[in-house]
Amino acid sequence: MTPPANDQPVAPDWLAAAEAAHQEQQIDTVAQRLQRAQHHADLINARLADLGIEPIEAAGLDDRGNLRPARLTPEFEPDAYYEVRAAWSEDDKQVELHTADWEDDRPRYGRVRLLNSLADVAAARRQTPTIPAPRRDYRLEAIRAMDSLNADRLNNAHVEEIANAIHGNTAALLHLADTIARTSTTV
Repeated sequence: MTPPANDQPVAPDWLAAAEAAHQEQQIDTVAQRLQRAQHHADLINARLADLGIEPIEAAGLDDRGNLRPARLTPEFEPDAYYEVRAAWSEDDKQVELHTADWEDDRPRYGRVRLLNSLADVAAARRQTPTIPAPRRDYRLEAIRAMDSLNADRLNNAHVEEIANAIHGNTAALLHLADTIARTSTTV
């Protein structure tokens, strides 16, 4: 009698090497992100020092490795001034000032101006933050609209035909947009 065969498939050696390479890539990506955030924090702190600003809390990294803006002024003073923080602007490649609306239960900081001079900090204390609106997801909106116009529940043959035509046009446009997006990223 022959011994029972092992039913467990054995992973090939190349797969272990692929997993190790993937792990190394992940570690490199995290390390680059941490280095970038630390570099931005250093740039913020250097700019503040150039202007003679001693922050209450210097820019650095938080517990998750994200950039923590420098806190320049005391917490917001209701009915008076906003708290000002110095962050890094990826678009402008320089320090920008953020404030938060003190009337909000969970204040979100938004950009008010770039930091070009010491006077910008005082001006920022008086400015309402501009919170960018979240980007609209047109694809998701179209799918929701299609789902809300369920042809099976309309109980009218003519309206069902119109709903199906709208669904078909919407699906065609979504497919076209997806195709354009894929071809523009591969070119």
